[in-house]
Amino acid sequence: MRRVRVALVVTAIVGMAFVPVFAGQHGNSGNHGPSAHTPPSHPNKPPNAGPKTSGSHDSPKTSGPHDNGSKSRGPGAAAPTPASGPINFSSTPLGLKLTKNTALQSKLTTNLTALGYKGTVFEAAYGFKNLGQFVAATNVSQNLGIPFDKLKVQMTGLSVDANGTVMKANVNGDGTITMVDPAQVTNAAPTRSLGQSIQTLKPTADATTAASTANKQADSEIARTSKDSKKKS
Repeated sequence: MRRVRVALVVTAIVGMAFVPVFAGQHGNSGNHGPSAHTPPSHPNKPPNAGPKTSGSHDSPKTSGPHDNGSKSRGPGAAAPTPASGPINFSSTPLGLKLTKNTALQSKLTTNLTALGYKGTVFEAAYGFKNLGQFVAATNVSQNLGIPFDKLKVQMTGLSVDANGTVMKANVNGDGTITMVDPAQVTNAAPTRSLGQSIQTLKPTADATTAASTANKQADSEIARTSKDSKKKS
């Protein structure tokens, strides 16, 4: 009987010794406390906030008020495509000079119409380097009977069709020349001086003398009409 009591006392003491251990383990089980592997949230960062991708400095913008859909304009890049729609030929450098010199504008319009040119005087002037070159070309066309369109292509490599669209001379593989959209040019035709153009289009003419005469006429016409326009204004 005494041995039974001693055994019971020993059992009770051992059982009491294990109670705190199990109680501690039970208190840390489940989700009753913060996980040891969860990092503390940043006080200024909202939950589940991730890195921004839109509008960030690392993401280049592909559209915006200044984006015109064109390709890179860096070194070696093609020139930007002109805005769609017809060109305002009267606002070009030569067009503005003709607008101021109304007397010359009227004279050239009359001459070009007589030569069979279908466009405006501003379209005719487009592509020439200066006013003197343009006026001299119209004089050669009139003096020698050379079509103005053909003379202009020789000197500028450009033409303006009936719709007001600029076309550029392109040399084909067989040596022939066709007028195409400037963006489609693969081998631009070389431009020539007034004298060289005369030699090409009318080999029987004295190109040097004809060019010299046309240039003198142009200088005189520009000077005279400039004075007339100033008097009218």
